[in-house]
Amino acid sequence: MPGPGAAQLLEVWERGLDQEPVRRALTLLAAACPQESEGELAGWPLGRRDAALLAFRTELFGPQLEAMAQCPGCGLEVELSFPAGSLGPVGAAQPVTVRRDGFEVVLRAVTSNDLLSLESAGAQPDAHTALVHRCIAGASAGGVAVEPASLPAGMVAALGEELGRADPAATTELALECPGCARHWLAPLHIASYLWAELHHWARRVLLDIHTLAHAYGWSERDILALPPRRRQAYLELVAP
Repeated sequence: MPGPGAAQLLEVWERGLDQEPVRRALTLLAAACPQESEGELAGWPLGRRDAALLAFRTELFGPQLEAMAQCPGCGLEVELSFPAGSLGPVGAAQPVTVRRDGFEVVLRAVTSNDLLSLESAGAQPDAHTALVHRCIAGASAGGVAVEPASLPAGMVAALGEELGRADPAATTELALECPGCARHWLAPLHIASYLWAELHHWARRVLLDIHTLAHAYGWSERDILALPPRRRQAYLELVAP
């Protein structure tokens, strides 16, 4: 496995176990981009974050992704296999201007900082409205600046529908067809969650390997993780019942 060593990846996995999804995604991103500070990474648009996590996933586990999806028509479980390259970039994040009902509003892309802020604020009656307010880079009416909180509800709702245009890469959807009923639909793919699930599975398997070899040979975790993967597998085959 290229990239970070096994010991480092286990540390990343251990940190992520007790974290909420947004913070966990940043933990994965920090491992993928060790040259960047945590503050810088938290300020990245979500599309840029997910592109970096997808590249990291390819580095760790290879270019092919596999998943399952359930047909919304007949309920059939559909097996998916597709290359990471098929999830290519769909546009960089950039501010968008929305003009409606005499208002002109500039929206920026959503970042992890925005999502973390909503988490820290706890339950809110309308978290989506709060998110829209945070992503307003500027608002005016008749050339006069106005505060985001003073915008009418209809305008805020319209801005919520436009928010995705500021970062088209923040949403990844797979165009699927059911082999059973020929139903077509779009299935969301959450890159951070997908990578975490794979890392969790890998970590549990490595811990089992460590347990087996430590019990058989009395080696330390550090010594076992230092073994090249092929040699470690060879020892596992020797001790297999």
